[in-house]
Amino acid sequence: MHLLLETPKGNLSKMMQPFQTSYTMYFNKRHHWRGHLFEQRYKAFLVDKDNYLLQVSRYIHLNPVQANLVQRAQDYRWSSYRSYVNEKATEGVNCKAILDQFNGSRVKRVREYRDFVEGEVKAARDWSKLPILRQAFIGDEEFVDRVTGRAKKGTFDGEQRYSLKDIVFAVCRVTGIEAENLRRISKDPRIQEARELLMYVARRYTGASLREMLPHLGVRDISTVSHGVKRAEDRLSHEGAFRGRLGQVLKRLNSRIQA
Repeated sequence: MHLLLETPKGNLSKMMQPFQTSYTMYFNKRHHWRGHLFEQRYKAFLVDKDNYLLQVSRYIHLNPVQANLVQRAQDYRWSSYRSYVNEKATEGVNCKAILDQFNGSRVKRVREYRDFVEGEVKAARDWSKLPILRQAFIGDEEFVDRVTGRAKKGTFDGEQRYSLKDIVFAVCRVTGIEAENLRRISKDPRIQEARELLMYVARRYTGASLREMLPHLGVRDISTVSHGVKRAEDRLSHEGAFRGRLGQVLKRLNSRIQA
């Protein structure tokens, strides 16, 4: 059994323990069974929802197909997949978080999600490999570092104090680019650099999600932000001028916070 859950706090065990106990009692009573229902404790993974939420959702919905229980994901009786593709709400299932990863009307988002899930099977591509790290995380090393850093310090790298508004202000002052120009895609290298600085600093020095950054960049697709962060990281490795401007942005942020 697979569940994709989002909790307001890191207290999944407080839900899973009574859930397993109550469901075991229900199952045993209904089927006149005795003893343990689950062989071992549940296994939980913390998911980088900005980059891998869709992949994890697809993995869960296609799991019955991979196990040869059904030929199509929507044919599995115990799956929530039909709630997504049939546009029919099911009690207890929140489709919004997944469908909101796509743009447009609900009908369009449903169609795109269906293509995302079922297209992999039709194309015979391998959709089953998820980036599992340290047997506890689904994401990349940067995600693990940020999460474990927050767990140890109670914040993201000790820099949660930077707000997106502060970062926009600092980037604009250092680059000379107006905030309104940060919100438009341009071939102007100065604007491109400013946008990449904004994306990198917001991602590296705050707990803001990629989706929270979208309004400041005038885009709708979170992949735009993740690609921008990767470009900034590449520039930092070989462009001294870019590293220098990043240092100026951070210096201005620190002086603004301390003022």
